[in-house]
Amino acid sequence: MNSPNGRQALIDSAERLVAERGLHGVSAREVMRAAGQRNHGAIVYYFGSWDGLLRTVWTERTATVDLQTELIHAAVESDDRLAALAWAYVHPFVAEVAARTPSYWARFNEQWLTGIRADFVDTPDPLVPNDPSYPRIAGLEPLQALFGLIADEMTHLDPPNRAARVALAARFVVSALAAWERDFIGGVWRDLSTYETELTALTVSLLRTP
Repeated sequence: MNSPNGRQALIDSAERLVAERGLHGVSAREVMRAAGQRNHGAIVYYFGSWDGLLRTVWTERTATVDLQTELIHAAVESDDRLAALAWAYVHPFVAEVAARTPSYWARFNEQWLTGIRADFVDTPDPLVPNDPSYPRIAGLEPLQALFGLIADEMTHLDPPNRAARVALAARFVVSALAAWERDFIGGVWRDLSTYETELTALTVSLLRTP
């Protein structure tokens, strides 16, 4: 018999296993086993397909989109728009990491980025690699727009180099938060709020470097 708890267990197990082993290192059967799900049709029942499950992980873990929208609107009025826009990227990401203990969200993103082209900031199809095995994720347009706003502020760089720098900064943030998650599980605990302040400052410095 299926239950809402079974659905959530599948989401949590998929996120954790992909975070630990990569998108191509996990099977649907392993996720069902980790979720304690004996019904072999549970993924199809709840999500329609394996891709549907992965898309649901994204939508379940991006509940801070309203927060990000507020921060973007505030950044437009800021005296230092580049720093404010960087905060609009980092802070909602940190909020998602802080929402669960332990968190696997940054490592899930890190694994996802292994298949993303380095020019993902300015490609027409946002954050989707040229790989048919990656599910198409809806709702990433606001994030793509934020990356564009950040690039527009980087007038110290030639236009062709701006998107590449934003992509580098985004990868830096993801990897840094993934490292925090690993350290937390390993018992090397650092206050996430302090870590966020340092991470934001380093991200702004990376964006501003000539």
